[in-house]
Amino acid sequence: MRRSISPFRRHQKGSMLIVSVFTITALAALGAALMQINWSQSDTTTREVLGARAWFAANSGTEMAMTKLFPLQESVDDVRVADCAGITAEEPISFSVSGLKGCSVSVTCEVIGENELAQYRIESKGECGSGHLKVVRVQESWAKELTL
Repeated sequence: MRRSISPFRRHQKGSMLIVSVFTITALAALGAALMQINWSQSDTTTREVLGARAWFAANSGTEMAMTKLFPLQESVDDVRVADCAGITAEEPISFSVSGLKGCSVSVTCEVIGENELAQYRIESKGECGSGHLKVVRVQESWAKELTL
């Protein structure tokens, strides 16, 4: 005995195809959204790391400038007057150490005031990365000579 297809089933032919296409489309859209979120999170993490490295590069530039401006003296008789000459460089200084590889720093020094009232403004600009992932951090420091 052969079973015949009921008229109700005959009207349902092809509905699984529509459900399958809808499911595949929905899953593809969900996958694309998750990939966008993952890329955005990766980009944000990269910028945070480069920002920290740029901050440390700028800090290194400030420390270098302070060391040149006020070097340690062997004795009290060996005291010299602070001078900004030689601190401001024409070209940025590139780092070769592993933590700051690919980073550079530009340092400027400016004397404000005269003689005993002179203050020194040091600006250090650290840059890390390249292209659209280039991050810049700027530090400004002020210093003044001690008068004994």
